[in-house]
Amino acid sequence: GDQVWKALAEGLTHTQTRKGIQFKNCYFELGTWGALASSLRRKSALTSIAFEGRSGFSDEGCKALATFLKNNRALTSINLTGCSEISDQGWKMLVEALRSNTALESLTFALVQDLYDEGCKVLGEILKTHQTLQHVYLSGTLERGIGSGRSLASKEGCNALAEGLKSNRALTSIDLSGCRGISDDGCKAL
Repeated sequence: GDQVWKALAEGLTHTQTRKGIQFKNCYFELGTWGALASSLRRKSALTSIAFEGRSGFSDEGCKALATFLKNNRALTSINLTGCSEISDQGWKMLVEALRSNTALESLTFALVQDLYDEGCKVLGEILKTHQTLQHVYLSGTLERGIGSGRSLASKEGCNALAEGLKSNRALTSIDLSGCRGISDDGCKAL
């Protein structure tokens, strides 16, 4: 459990040439994010990071990633596929940290089922400020809340996303397949 992740984090501090890191179907406990953030802080050459599947990637994960992003100017790819425990506060931390990274080319939030209007606003901001961003993958992201019947991406959220799309000249692809939670007004905005 916790000790294994802390040992891994310690090991990461000694590998200076690693370009990519992927955590797939791993579960991080709350206490491990600080150790991971500390080791990632020293990884200035890292160009790709992925937390896929059941990672426990919540606001604590956002905080760790935000700390890393503020110190890393080389990161070109972020993959948070299936990280569905991010609150509005977590999204805000990410966008604030991403302001300092101008190399980002690919952003994957596939199957992040809690991407509400706040998440769409964050994506809109990212698209506006990252003129190097070429690929955005959101497949299966904007779903309807289970049993709620409410749309997760309203006109307001989609307007913010649409504004970001209008101002980004580098974007060559956006994947919205399986995004059934976009309201009718949201579709019109996009």
